[in-house]
Amino acid sequence: MKKLLTVLTLVALTGTLAVSAAESRLENYVNKKLSPITNKEKEFNAKVEAQQRENAAKKAAYEKQQKERQAAREKQRKEAQARRQATKDAIQAEKDYWKSLTK
Repeated sequence: MKKLLTVLTLVALTGTLAVSAAESRLENYVNKKLSPITNKEKEFNAKVEAQQRENAAKKAAYEKQQKERQAAREKQRKEAQARRQATKDAIQAEKDYWKSLTK
């Protein structure tokens, strides 16, 4: 009985070691075959991330430029409105002056 238990234990231990070694070799083989694909995927992901960062930077620059243009247009509009108001005030002052002379 003891011999049988010893044999079964040895068989189980040997089987476990054999499976472990086979898995190890298989895992190494698969990793070796997949490493070029993995490297290409990493390179592709790096390129995509770089492109996304570049696009974000371009978008930020464009938005900043748009805000500057908007501010310049607003300033021009206010200046034009001030000139129109100054012209209206000058015309009204001229009318008032001539009216005061005729009274």
